[in-house]
Amino acid sequence: MSVFLKSSVETSTSEDDCKQLITLGGHLKTIRTRQGLSLKQVAQRTHIQPNQLRAIETGNWAKLPEAVYVKGFVKRYAQALGLDGAAIADTVCVEPAAFNPQWVNRSDFSVRELGAGPSLVNWWAKLTPLV
Repeated sequence: MSVFLKSSVETSTSEDDCKQLITLGGHLKTIRTRQGLSLKQVAQRTHIQPNQLRAIETGNWAKLPEAVYVKGFVKRYAQALGLDGAAIADTVCVEPAAFNPQWVNRSDFSVRELGAGPSLVNWWAKLTPLV
């Protein structure tokens, strides 16, 4: 998944997106320090690990979980600072990752769904003599 600011969706490159996210994290850090709050204090308020808050502040998105979680983290972080977390989180756009067939766990599907093995169409007829 990728994360970037909505205003950048149409016109920017991934490098521009990264710079804008660093800017967002930098603003949150500036507000936090002006309020005299440590990362540990914000972590206690938000229940987000300090290392993840630091990654948001520095724009190190590789150290964060899936983008949809980052959006929630930004919202909670902003709310903990007394800001409108929903409005700030709405500026972050989340795009799903491209589908990779190798991610599919074939054991999650029944034999019938995979098109292999015996058909279970007559299962009732096979169990009737047992009753």
